[in-house]
Amino acid sequence: MNQPSENPHRSQVHVPHSTQLEHAYAMIMSFLGWAERVKLESYDWHDLWATAYARHAKDLYFKNRAYGSSLVAPLFLVDLLFPNIRRHFVTPRTYPISHAQIGMGYLNLYSFTKDQRFLSKAKMLVEPLLKMASPRTSGLGWGMKHEWMTIAGLIPGDTACNTQTAYPFEFFEQLFEATRQQEYLDYLNQIAKHVSNDFHEWHDGERLACSYSTIDSRKVVNANSYRMVMLLGAGIRFKNSDYLQKGMATLRYVLSMQAPDGSWPYAEAEPFVDTYHTCFVLKNLHKVKPACGPLTSMVDEALNRGLRFYFDRLFDNLGYPVPFAVKYRTVPYKYDSYDIAESIGLLADLGIEQERLLHLLHFARMRFQTSEGWFVFRRHDYWPFNGIPYMRHANSAMLLALTKVLHLINTSM
Repeated sequence: MNQPSENPHRSQVHVPHSTQLEHAYAMIMSFLGWAERVKLESYDWHDLWATAYARHAKDLYFKNRAYGSSLVAPLFLVDLLFPNIRRHFVTPRTYPISHAQIGMGYLNLYSFTKDQRFLSKAKMLVEPLLKMASPRTSGLGWGMKHEWMTIAGLIPGDTACNTQTAYPFEFFEQLFEATRQQEYLDYLNQIAKHVSNDFHEWHDGERLACSYSTIDSRKVVNANSYRMVMLLGAGIRFKNSDYLQKGMATLRYVLSMQAPDGSWPYAEAEPFVDTYHTCFVLKNLHKVKPACGPLTSMVDEALNRGLRFYFDRLFDNLGYPVPFAVKYRTVPYKYDSYDIAESIGLLADLGIEQERLLHLLHFARMRFQTSEGWFVFRRHDYWPFNGIPYMRHANSAMLLALTKVLHLINTSM
């Protein structure tokens, strides 16, 4: 096996200038001021796309792109011009992924400041998060709150999927580390039971892939990477050989799905390549490095190739993340806040690219954060208005990313 080459993008992280630290902390406090005022509730970008008309339009689009485009295009226009139309058919609500992300943000702030109030706020999110768990699992799992039309058909709300469950899993891990309270281990055990048992699986030699949700048959790469993290983490924590075997087999699947150019497709049947799903896979491979044993060098090599692709193909000449390297449809916007948030979080997790990280922090502060504290959904070339805030996409992810920067600074001092 060839040894991985040194990552050409890696640079030593230093503590940023105090001004940058102050800016990051001010961004966090401004956001939390807004988020706590609205009680972590918001509309969602997907509310419009979960309507009966939109589900029908998307279904036709997946079957016949030319015909379906004429039905889908008006929705993009309505979404851009009249985002508040959502208030006529849905009410603001909370989201499990956002509770977990904001909870981890509070824990990072607790680690940075040692202020017990942040720990208390994190713990207060546990009960409402548990109440949002899917009722259709063998343990604990979470889904999205809206119906979602996919190429495999309609996924009902609260259908458990690993992309949503992974964040409560990590939240409870961090809560246990901060408090050593047994209840958080019990939740982790229940999550691991669900993650291991409730998904459709496909074995291919030493590789294992699972379905995106508990009811469909799509093999989504980033979803499998989240499952890989949870199974390996639970396998080590609970000394469970079944979890470890499944986790390692899933790791082999994720590695096998990397293309020669270093990219990962969204799914086997959906070959588009975008920024924030790429970030998901990269950060998850980084997380499992301590647990991957004989596959460590393969993981290092995959990370190096993936980072090369990420920096070369998913950033524009201004140094900002672009939505897609390989598109599957026309993209009417220029920048997406989820791409910014996950890029900041990835660089902080890996401790690399200090100048790029500070560049993205400045971009988020100047172009995405509003005077009220929330972050704009998307930026368009010729449309200057902010729209409305969506907690799940990607305000809570941005909060978590910004606190990771503080956590990085804290551990570097």
